[in-house]
Amino acid sequence: MPLSVNAIPGPKGLPGVGVAPRLLNDPLDFLLRIHRHYGDLVKLPLGKHTMYLAVHPDMIKRITQENWKNYIKQYTTMEDILGQGLVTSNGDHWLRQRRLIQPAFHHQRITQMATVMVEEAERMLERWEAYARHRQPVDIQAELMLLAEKIIVRTMFSTSLSDTEAAQVGKAFNDTLNWVAGQQFRLLQPPRSWPTPANRRYYRNLTLLERTVYRLINERQQRQGEHDDLLEMLVSARDADTGEPMSPKQIRDEVMTIFLAGHETTAGTLSWILHLLAHYGDSERKLRAEYAAVLGGRNPTPADLPQLRYSRMVIDETLRLYPPTWLLTRTLVGPDTLGDYELPAGATVALSPYVTHRHPAFWPNAESFDPERFHPETVAGRHKFAYVPFLSGPRQCIGNNFALMEMQMVLPMILQRFHVSAIPGYPVRPIAKATLRPGPQQWMEVRKVG
Repeated sequence: MPLSVNAIPGPKGLPGVGVAPRLLNDPLDFLLRIHRHYGDLVKLPLGKHTMYLAVHPDMIKRITQENWKNYIKQYTTMEDILGQGLVTSNGDHWLRQRRLIQPAFHHQRITQMATVMVEEAERMLERWEAYARHRQPVDIQAELMLLAEKIIVRTMFSTSLSDTEAAQVGKAFNDTLNWVAGQQFRLLQPPRSWPTPANRRYYRNLTLLERTVYRLINERQQRQGEHDDLLEMLVSARDADTGEPMSPKQIRDEVMTIFLAGHETTAGTLSWILHLLAHYGDSERKLRAEYAAVLGGRNPTPADLPQLRYSRMVIDETLRLYPPTWLLTRTLVGPDTLGDYELPAGATVALSPYVTHRHPAFWPNAESFDPERFHPETVAGRHKFAYVPFLSGPRQCIGNNFALMEMQMVLPMILQRFHVSAIPGYPVRPIAKATLRPGPQQWMEVRKVG
């Protein structure tokens, strides 16, 4: 018989605030410590609320696959930005939108997007030529964020943003999401309606984002039928019962969601890969040898990717160490049993791929960078839900294959042209905000190969 929720172990925290200060101060270290100390299901008091951290892969499987309909998303802090898009919606609305958007991410369509990925990467690397000539430090994260934004806008919306506009939009997205993420466990915060400097900055950024998105939507509605992309699917969609089109607000929510999800993961992970390779020379040499053998200096095509096995292992190991979505929550519709305990309806359950990817029962020497963990034979013997960088089950990230192909196309283009090395005096550590990024700065040096 399952044990009561009151029997779940966990830290007591401080009167009135629980463990919220510790979670806000250094969330990654805190979550790892409590897992090591209390086990695979931990009770976390957060002032008036309680959260339960579920770490074991069996629990991940239960929450995301076996009983996924009983675990819904409640991201009220994100609704200003993402509305009722795929990331935040539930139930019939989510299912309807998922079915509508899914064809945009079919394998054949993604393969056809490779040309855009190569073209935009070429433009970025042309800038790097000048950086290399002048031995000018490169803000790697900013460069890769700009690249990923331009790729998602061209592939999903068949339009282009100038470098200046893309940089402005990217900064607005980053600042807005990080501000919202910072509110998640903060117990004392002014209402968003108060005209504080932070609130005013938040709404200025949100206005910039909405102005850009609605411009894209309006331009497409005036030129409907000229493109075969995600935006065309959204503006052409009709309700099966009423025949009504999606409202501009519905389209806006999905465009904002895809824009966010379509560039954050790729840019952040590529940034982490370059950081890791700068410190693990053996892996970099093995990667360059594979590129030389398979590509011989030319740009990759989708047909090459199955042969770039070690390259994919490097990407997977980077996503294990630094999953972009480091923490997410679900709310129980009805009671459920996790491990030895029964949780009540309404309970908030947190998943942390960052912690699960370091579970000592599945990942020995978990903090080390070892791409060989993803050799096919090793993967076959490991719990399927021990590695969930894009989550799993029906609500797995819809763009996971898009992101993986983009990384597999861009990485060899960078490394066949440049050596990317760390600059002393700029230590990099994971910054856990809306996503898990290298920070606080990521200045690196690029030098021409050969």
